[in-house]
Amino acid sequence: MHLVPLTTMSQSLPPPDSGASIPPPDARATYPVELPQVAAVTPLEVAEEPVAAAALSDEELLGGDRSPGDTPGDFHPQATHDFGDAHPPNAFVRLWRKIGGGGLTTSLLIHLGLLLLAVTIVFTPDLIEKQVDFLPGGGTQQGAEASSELRHQVQQKKRSTLNKATPMKKIVSTSQNAAISLPEAPPDLLDVPDVGGMAGGGIMGSGGFGTGGAGGGFGSGVGMGSAAGFVSLPPSMRSRCSSAERLKKLKESGGSSECERAVSQSLEWLASHQNEDGSWGRNNGKSDRAAMTGLALLCYLGRCETPDSPFYGDNVMRAIMFLVELGQKTDSGILAENPVSNGAAYEHGIATYALGEMYTLARLGSKQLPGMRETFEKGVKLIIDNQNKRGAWTYGGDKAGLPIAYTKDSGGEDLSVTGWQYQALKAAKNTGLKIPGLHASIDKAVEYLLSKQTKDGGFGKEKRDDHYNQWSLTGCGLLGVQTLAKNKTKSMRDGMKFLTDFLTKEPLDWDKNCNLYCWYYYTQAFFQAGGDDWKFYNAQFLPQILSAQEADGSWRKGRPNWPSGDASDPVYRQALCTLMLEVYYRYLKVADREDENFFDR
Repeated sequence: MHLVPLTTMSQSLPPPDSGASIPPPDARATYPVELPQVAAVTPLEVAEEPVAAAALSDEELLGGDRSPGDTPGDFHPQATHDFGDAHPPNAFVRLWRKIGGGGLTTSLLIHLGLLLLAVTIVFTPDLIEKQVDFLPGGGTQQGAEASSELRHQVQQKKRSTLNKATPMKKIVSTSQNAAISLPEAPPDLLDVPDVGGMAGGGIMGSGGFGTGGAGGGFGSGVGMGSAAGFVSLPPSMRSRCSSAERLKKLKESGGSSECERAVSQSLEWLASHQNEDGSWGRNNGKSDRAAMTGLALLCYLGRCETPDSPFYGDNVMRAIMFLVELGQKTDSGILAENPVSNGAAYEHGIATYALGEMYTLARLGSKQLPGMRETFEKGVKLIIDNQNKRGAWTYGGDKAGLPIAYTKDSGGEDLSVTGWQYQALKAAKNTGLKIPGLHASIDKAVEYLLSKQTKDGGFGKEKRDDHYNQWSLTGCGLLGVQTLAKNKTKSMRDGMKFLTDFLTKEPLDWDKNCNLYCWYYYTQAFFQAGGDDWKFYNAQFLPQILSAQEADGSWRKGRPNWPSGDASDPVYRQALCTLMLEVYYRYLKVADREDENFFDR
């Protein structure tokens, strides 16, 4: 097809029959008309002289009211249909046309919707947070079974990959300073997550938990820890769950790979000394097994060994079940085999602390831990309910005719017993559970600790000959203020100065003043202080601990100068030394933690 001007077309028309004259070509309007394409056009002969034609109006030219035959050839016939004026478009149509609505806009909207749908599908899985599904009452039975089966399949696949990538070998070193690197599972192949502790009270010359009134002690650390992909761990606990992060923290704080080697050997020793029922300690039915089990469990958690661990998962699981079953034997929920003994107050605090750490770390794993939350919450409630009006905790319930060791209405105070209770409360706070009275109890404990600070800056009694004196318990009091209180800079500075002056005059010595109960608190308090204070202490502490470890991973007995600070029981001594070596990565320093952290509010 091509367009031909009307003037050209007029030259091809035959002359009219009438004598009407035809206007000259330039007098007619030229409209493009679409004509069929022909191979060749032979022009017709035109008269030599122009013939005049009657002028046609525009209306006639367009076929106005003319009848057929009015124009030669009937060139513009009248329309066969009469179309009236169209109705004007409504406001919506006018607006749609004004903004460019049409096929293109519709296409763009459709593509935009498809793009949003694709983004939702891709990113929704990343927004789903892993749930803590190891507790009773967390969903339907059918849902729990389906979830458990899925987790089992995923875990089996991971372990299959792990076994192929890193075959498990046992390495035994006969040299104290052997330069070996222990193989460990790549962190990204494990579901596993990771703590430490100590306490006191009663007569402890034999390394047990108190019975009489002469005293004795245990103590404990605090805190909690992420690498990409970890689930809601408190920032203070995250560095323990990555081998690379642990080595980084060791290097930053003056430790070494030798510390990790010593911890690995110690965990192996503990595993070989676990009782058949999952406990640690003397298996005579009336011992301090709840405390020893809690301490050993804290050692494994301090290196992020949980029930999902391919190395010590079974040891950890059996320890948890021992404590859970123990807590279910009495209506009070106290975690002790002899609930009315003085030592039961220490045992319950230590075991509750361990279960609290386990609760926080278990969210990383896939193992079902039935009854653990109930046992833990019941244990925390028992501690809160038995805090006395001074903000402290004491024992002596048997003498008061009570079914448990705690004596809420005694009106006394015991800094050593209180040390373990506030550690359990700190662990409860880190779980994020809504436990009634928890924060108020912590505040009362802080007030009590501050009341025990002397004019010298230490915590405890002012006379060296007194049992719970400031030379023995300043670490316990100071650590509580560091980790539980806010805006107590002067108190912390005075306490640290007291300890620094004391250890400058009487440096740590395994064969002269090996009071491991005291050392444990010293270690954590100095680590929390950091800076030059920590460098001063670390230079004393680390060589003493490393040089005292035997080839089988155990620690030889030292010589204390305070009987209640001794750790003559092998498991007790093993746990305290292990927890001290894990201090480099178990918890962040308070100064390094995030402001307004959810877990520290």
